[in-house]
Amino acid sequence: MVFFLALIFLFPAFGFENKDVIGHWKFRELIYRGERLPLPNPDLNLNWTFFKNGTERLYWDRGGTSDFCERFSFYTVIGSELEIETSFVNPRNASDCAKDPDMQLGKKAKIKIDVLSDELHFYFQLGEEQLIYVLKLK
Repeated sequence: MVFFLALIFLFPAFGFENKDVIGHWKFRELIYRGERLPLPNPDLNLNWTFFKNGTERLYWDRGGTSDFCERFSFYTVIGSELEIETSFVNPRNASDCAKDPDMQLGKKAKIKIDVLSDELHFYFQLGEEQLIYVLKLK
């Protein structure tokens, strides 16, 4: 009984740790209704980089244009959730970046994640449906 109580109080957040997401991840495909799908826009270059110091960089551009969007956040992984708080938004971002909630200074978000060897899955709810971004280590 003491063993189980120790597990509850000493290890409350089973799951992943920050170290499990460290690296450079590139958005490669989607999972929708259990089916893997190619990127809807093959020109989209969408990347997340997780650093050891607890910061994260989100960057994307589209092939054939000079426009880009970039922001940095503080992050932590608690259980199977990624918690982020945007700490810097690049002032040279394309003007339409400001419409994206991910590009708002101070924005806080929680994202359900799954780490599978060379894949990182981000789970997003779209009403009743679930959309999974599949990122691969670069």
